[in-house]
Amino acid sequence: MNSIYKQLLSYTLIPITPILVTSVVHAAPSPVTDIQVNSIGENTLQLLLITPEPLQTFQTPVGEDTLFIDIIDTQLQLAEGDSAQILDPSVEIAEIKVIQKYPNSIRVMIRGANTLPEVNIESTPQGLAVNLPEQGSLAQTTPSPTPEAAPTPAVPEESGTEDGVIELVVTATRTEEDASDIPRSTTVVGREEIEQQSQLSNNLPDILGNTVPGLGPPSQSASNRAQSLRGREPSVLIDGVPVDSNLSVFQDLRSIAPDAVERVEVVRGPSSIYGAEASGGIINIITRQPQEVFTARTKVSIGPRLSLSNVEQSFGAGVEQFFSGEIGKFDYLLAASYEESGNSFDAEGDIIPVGRSQGLDNLETFNILAKAGVDFTPNQRLQLTVNYFDDKQDPPTVSDPSVDNLDERTKARPLETSGELELEDLPGREDLTLSLNYSHDDLWGSQLDLQAFYKDSTTLTIPVDNRETIFQSVSRTVTESEKIGARLDIETPLSNNLDLLWGVDYADESIEQPLDIFDASVFDSSGGNEFIQVDEEFFSPPYDLETFGAFGQLDWQATEKLALSGGLRFERFNMSVDDFNVLGDIDFAGEALPDEVTGGQVSFDDVVFNVGAIYDVTEEISVFANFAQGFSAPDFRRFLRFLPFSVNARPVVVDESIDVTQPIIVDNYEIGVRGNWEQVQFSLAGFFTYSELGQNERPSEDGSFLTSNREPTRTYGIEATADYQVNDQWQLGGNFTWVEGDSSPDGVDDFVPLSTEEIQPIKIGLYVQNQTTPTWSNRLQLLIVGSRDRAFEEDIDGDPIDPFPIESYTTLDWISSLQLGDGTLTLAVQNLLDNQYFPVDSQTQSRNQEYAAALGRTISLQYQLNW
Repeated sequence: MNSIYKQLLSYTLIPITPILVTSVVHAAPSPVTDIQVNSIGENTLQLLLITPEPLQTFQTPVGEDTLFIDIIDTQLQLAEGDSAQILDPSVEIAEIKVIQKYPNSIRVMIRGANTLPEVNIESTPQGLAVNLPEQGSLAQTTPSPTPEAAPTPAVPEESGTEDGVIELVVTATRTEEDASDIPRSTTVVGREEIEQQSQLSNNLPDILGNTVPGLGPPSQSASNRAQSLRGREPSVLIDGVPVDSNLSVFQDLRSIAPDAVERVEVVRGPSSIYGAEASGGIINIITRQPQEVFTARTKVSIGPRLSLSNVEQSFGAGVEQFFSGEIGKFDYLLAASYEESGNSFDAEGDIIPVGRSQGLDNLETFNILAKAGVDFTPNQRLQLTVNYFDDKQDPPTVSDPSVDNLDERTKARPLETSGELELEDLPGREDLTLSLNYSHDDLWGSQLDLQAFYKDSTTLTIPVDNRETIFQSVSRTVTESEKIGARLDIETPLSNNLDLLWGVDYADESIEQPLDIFDASVFDSSGGNEFIQVDEEFFSPPYDLETFGAFGQLDWQATEKLALSGGLRFERFNMSVDDFNVLGDIDFAGEALPDEVTGGQVSFDDVVFNVGAIYDVTEEISVFANFAQGFSAPDFRRFLRFLPFSVNARPVVVDESIDVTQPIIVDNYEIGVRGNWEQVQFSLAGFFTYSELGQNERPSEDGSFLTSNREPTRTYGIEATADYQVNDQWQLGGNFTWVEGDSSPDGVDDFVPLSTEEIQPIKIGLYVQNQTTPTWSNRLQLLIVGSRDRAFEEDIDGDPIDPFPIESYTTLDWISSLQLGDGTLTLAVQNLLDNQYFPVDSQTQSRNQEYAAALGRTISLQYQLNW
């Protein structure tokens, strides 16, 4: 691809300030009644916080000279002032400041004169001592009259403490909590891990496929179609804003570049807290947060899909830029990235053609994340967030349809005559998300968070020859979704050990899916490369979906070892559609279809609930149990598209008598155990889900689209994680996922297995990491995907559940990072052993022209500079 790369823009990564936890399962915050600065020995300065109870702390370095120490479940109760400041306490320390960062947590800021301070934190009979060795002489403490206003911080993946690791999760409960206090399975992929995995692939679905138990393996494409979460479709959020649509396009995870992401929180299993569209769980993408100190970072990359078998054609590059800072009460952030990719090659050296699923080759990707916030008072904040993501693909290779052979599997080959597409609007995805957040940390004793949002997305597929299908044209689908909404959360403490979270959600989504029709004669004469649009029909009719939810959630610390939680949610859907014409003239049975369907609306509501418990067996081991219900609307376009097939009445009218549009209610049962020692952490969980009216996708008779069946559906499985910090140099660990599922279609007495598009094979991820020298680290990671043979089993129509058996495969990746100058140089090799294999998503395709191999050995080279 010959292009002039856009101006270098990248980001600076600063370890982000942690959110201090107002955990609902703890007792009243510990008071800090006095702050003393003492000199102990000849060369040690000690900051002593006088408090009657042990405190939990975690540290975050900011820039090259500042250290934040955040202390959970504490309140300043000083005799003079609401904060303390010590200026120039020694030659090496320029400033020490203690403030009440949040109502139930405080922050200690230590700024070095020239370098990052090194501290040793310990508990003493008087309270918490922060020792600064070799810091020189003592200065005086100066109380400050009011606490300093501060921006909303991000939640780090994990931060070291004197007691081990703290992992904070906001998604499971819509408030900030220690992950160990949540009675269900969660995974947090933090900034450091995202940055490391993006060296291999700058595609968020692939990053999560490698790191999240319960989620299907990487597909190496923009689609997460074969990446279910526990066998069901998850809801995808960006900072709490739902970016997924009722109309599934399976590209929700590719709505933001990894460099704009601070962390990803995954709650596995349905949730009544967030309500709609979360039958498989929730994937909340939390974006980068503004910094108190001006920071900037630039990153340049070559790759990350540079094939050693064809460097010239596979060459790609990217740039990223990050700016953030604070001016008085105002803070800002700008993270922008641009990337171009070339062709992709498999391990046999063959070019990988682009099929129906959008690949990641020949892409131009642009992402910009911008934030502006202001702290009106120490307790009130307003922030505007804008995220814009744009993928455009100009594939010079498309699949050759002549490779289709129903008797055996044949690897997809590109058309020899193909060239770059001549198309006005290139295939890809454009996504815009806006949100305005207001928070008040102490509104009549409660914490209030209010969010208004707007989301607009357009997805365009690659045009194909559909003349042999019901579409009878050279055409492509366009998916358009526009959504507005609001969320209100109020957290109200009822006592020292009882907390109530309550609120409401509202969203209104308008959905369209037109069918672009192209001139067939121009298509034929150009060899399948030129497309001139001549008409537009509908693939599914436009419709609106309005949702409203109200919820309440109680958390109770029943005893020192037992915590209980439970809540209710009321959810209501209203779908409305105008009169529309039916696509096509005859149905699959050869009967004439009515010219028009009379529009109308379908409404339904229900109440779902959840209960959970955690019991601390010891300080290191806890067990949990959880029951949670999810409530979702079916994908209406799959029913409206060919609604006459589902009803016998003529004329056809959209109303509540059409039972296929009933909601999806999923019951989720889960038990698990977690362990957390100084060097070892593990988790093990088992789950079972059941829905009386599930929604399962089946290929249409001619294979040109998917239809939906409403039938009893169940999934079940086991997930496990383990990590071991052998010493300061060596770490190792991994994750394990086994999921299975089946359904009972109408007319079948027993359950039959679900397809591999819905249930992915066993997945095992292993890693070993070594800090080879103080400035050089290396990581090897292994991904094992098992086999799954459902091709010998038949569905209700007598067709194989999978078109072919799913074959197992193994990949090995290597990441090496070296501090070089003021930046970091990273070399990453994907598929180090150059194995020839086919991703699960590719193997599930019924057409051989979609059976595309995975990447062979590819490399990426990145240099990241702080300035």
